[in-house]
Amino acid sequence: MGTTFREQGIETVHDQVVSLVAQRWAKAFQCKVTIHTSLEQNPWADPEQQCDIVGWQVSSSGNRMEWMAEVETSDSIGGPEILSKWKRVMVPGVPFYLLVPRGWKESAQKLAEEASVPFSSVYEYQFVNDLCQVL
Repeated sequence: MGTTFREQGIETVHDQVVSLVAQRWAKAFQCKVTIHTSLEQNPWADPEQQCDIVGWQVSSSGNRMEWMAEVETSDSIGGPEILSKWKRVMVPGVPFYLLVPRGWKESAQKLAEEASVPFSSVYEYQFVNDLCQVL
């Protein structure tokens, strides 16, 4: 499953993956999606929510968070603040997904387990010939 990631204004690997996954999952889950990148800062989501991607159901009684996803890069996954960040952005009862570079899945799962951060699933991504693939 590959998609070209050359969207105008997107320069970092993190933002490229966030944008691609948000577009794909908005269609797959049939919901509204807000993202948190260097370009867009969740314009109508909960201002306290700092997760990279959030799927919402919108109704007259209010927005309801359906799922959340956090994207890490090879630079961020090994950082000392990663565990506190995951704990800070997760919302109890809301499915929480993690996307990491290919080859980092096992390490990320161990980190999450040690920190008691319950990811619903961990996905890997990779770039092949300017195409981003989510595995």
